[in-house]
Amino acid sequence: MPASKSHALILFQKEYKNLFNYIRNKVKCPDLTVDLLQDLYLKLHHLSDSKELTNPKSYVISMARNLIIDNSRKPDRALETGQEEHIALAECHHASPEQQTIETNYIELMAQALSELPEEKQDLLTLSRVQGWTNQQIADHKGKSLSWVEKNLAISLVMCSEIAQEHG
Repeated sequence: MPASKSHALILFQKEYKNLFNYIRNKVKCPDLTVDLLQDLYLKLHHLSDSKELTNPKSYVISMARNLIIDNSRKPDRALETGQEEHIALAECHHASPEQQTIETNYIELMAQALSELPEEKQDLLTLSRVQGWTNQQIADHKGKSLSWVEKNLAISLVMCSEIAQEHG
């Protein structure tokens, strides 16, 4: 006997833990897992009452799998490979608290190192690394040769690195 939407919702509730583990193992991110489970529940909830499901468990798993694939196809995660690789490579873009602390400390260290450089060197690094200017744009802006910019940028990076190592 075919099942209905209510059977799928009951199955979702009974199998929540298994669904959570299935999705988490594919996307490797607890926050994204919860989001996808919520999307799954909403999709099941909005099924037509007249829709007959011959195998509700298979249907729910297929929907979960499709949500994972859809998520992996978002523009920031688009791949040119097959679906299995999409599932395996779906990523979490939320840094762990430890990673956030490391990145914050690194930014503070680099800002301190940058502030200790001579003003001209600070300006070169800011234009190059922060503003994203090309070496040629910097040379034109400063009225210097491209070679001068390249040499001084290299010196600035070495100086900044040495200062950061002294403090870090």
